[in-house]
Amino acid sequence: MSDAKLGRRELVTLIGAAAAGAGLVGRARASAPDAKPAAGGKTPWVYQPLEPDAVAERAFASYAKGHCMYGCFESIVGTLADRAGEPYRSFPFDMFVYGAGGVAGWGTLCGALNGAAAAFQLLSAKPQPLVDALFTWYEREPLPNYRPRGAKFPDVKIAAGSPLCHASVSEWCKAAHKKTYTPERKERCGVLTASVAREAVVLLNAQAAGRTIPAAFEKHTEECMSCHEQGGAQENSRGKMGCSSCHFSLGTKHTPL
Repeated sequence: MSDAKLGRRELVTLIGAAAAGAGLVGRARASAPDAKPAAGGKTPWVYQPLEPDAVAERAFASYAKGHCMYGCFESIVGTLADRAGEPYRSFPFDMFVYGAGGVAGWGTLCGALNGAAAAFQLLSAKPQPLVDALFTWYEREPLPNYRPRGAKFPDVKIAAGSPLCHASVSEWCKAAHKKTYTPERKERCGVLTASVAREAVVLLNAQAAGRTIPAAFEKHTEECMSCHEQGGAQENSRGKMGCSSCHFSLGTKHTPL
C-alpha cells in the first residue's frame, strides 16, 4: 500500500509501530555479547567478562611501558580491544602516562587506582560502587596479593591504609627496608598494578553478573563522615578514605582511631 493511500490515522499508527520496532532492535543489539559502542559515543562502552589473572599479567607488562595508571587501564581495555576491535583499539592509551607516581610524581591518588577508576567509568553504567569497593579494598588489603610470572624480587606485602601513592610507597619502603628509587620498589609498583587490575576485573565481572558490589568502609571512617560530610553537624570536609592515615592525633573530642 502506498503512502498516498494511507489515511492520517493509519500513517501515524504505522510510524509508531516502526519506531517501536527500531527501539526493540536497538535494545537487542545493545545487549548482544558482541555489541560495540560507536566511536566517540556515550559511555558506558560494552563490557565483556575477562579473565582476572590474564589481565594481571598484562598489567605487569604494561607497567613497564607506561607505569601504573597506564598499566592498569591498558590491561583491561586493551584486552577488550584484542577481543572486540574498534573503537577500543583506537583508544588513546598513552594519555594515562600522566598518572605515574600519583600524577606526574605528586604522590596523590595511586596510579593503578586511577587507571581502574577510568576503566570503571568507561565500561560500567554504575561505576561508583566499583570505585568504593576497590578503594576500600586497597586501603586494608596486604598488597601486592598477586605475583606475576616475570617478577624477580621477594614479595613484601603492606596494607597502605590510604589510596594515596605517597602513603603506599612510604609504608612499603619502611617495611621492605628499601629506598624509593630502587629496582625493588619499581617492580613492587608493577606487581601492585597487576594486583589492582586483577581486583578491578573481579569487580567488573561481578557487576556484569548482576551481583551487588559492597564497599567495606571502616567504622571510624563512617563515624567521621557522619559529622564532617554532607548533612553532618560540621559539614566542613569531604572524603571517603580512612581518616587515621593522615589524622592520627584528633584529641579527646573524637572517637579513638
